[in-house]
Amino acid sequence: MSKGFLLAFAAAIAWAVAIIITRILLREGGNVYNLSFWTTLLELPFFLFLFLKHRHEFIKTPKNHKLILLAMGIISGVGIGLTEYFALKFSPAVNYSFLIRTVTLFTVVFAYFFLGEKLTKAKVLLVGVIIVGSYFLTTNGQHLAFSKGDFFTLLEAMLLAIGNNVLGKAATQRMSSNLSASAAFLIAVLPLFVIAAINNGIYVPDNLLLIILLAITFLILAMLRFYAYRYLSASAVTMVYSFTPVFVSIMAIFLLGESLSVLQFVGGFLIVAAGALVTKLRI
Repeated sequence: MSKGFLLAFAAAIAWAVAIIITRILLREGGNVYNLSFWTTLLELPFFLFLFLKHRHEFIKTPKNHKLILLAMGIISGVGIGLTEYFALKFSPAVNYSFLIRTVTLFTVVFAYFFLGEKLTKAKVLLVGVIIVGSYFLTTNGQHLAFSKGDFFTLLEAMLLAIGNNVLGKAATQRMSSNLSASAAFLIAVLPLFVIAAINNGIYVPDNLLLIILLAITFLILAMLRFYAYRYLSASAVTMVYSFTPVFVSIMAIFLLGESLSVLQFVGGFLIVAAGALVTKLRI
């Protein structure tokens, strides 16, 4: 296994842990925007310190490269946050869980056009396997009745692909991972706070300790993601991220008392098999 694969694999685990913690907090009456506000606030000191440590690199960075960071911050802080709100509000949970995984497909397509990554038969095949596996795992073969919220879910997947994956890869090609991660985060802080305020999400939560753990997990996830971009293509990183729903399902069995059907197990196996081939096939 390559260093990039291990970093992306660890990021997928961190993302799964974050999802499980978030689900626990929401089951206990937590508010999405309140969680967003507090996790951002708790992560702020670390990323501010990291940015100041690399401020000289930022000053020397060309203006057109800084625009990449600005675009990342706006898309992640405003675009993804707003589309997710409408997606979760108007789209059934099973639809959202599956359609958000189309981020893999969108990333591969956008990486081809904007990063010049090759669109090989092997890559297309693996994307297809991941999509099918995700369908089995997240829907258990259930028929999807499309709703008006599904448009927002697909739009969110597109924004995740371009804002996080493609622009994240582009940033790390031009500057250090530490500067890319810290600057993108800081640009998104104000929009995230505004969105939280508009949605009455700024108040002292009940389970602050668990939120602190969530913030630490998000911080680790962000750093691992940007380091992974140094070694793998945007397409490869998003494919390895497909391990996340598998990890979530496994953790949910032990922590939330959920179970997997045979079809869901098959879906998980397809995802793992496709993800494991990313390095071998040099995606």
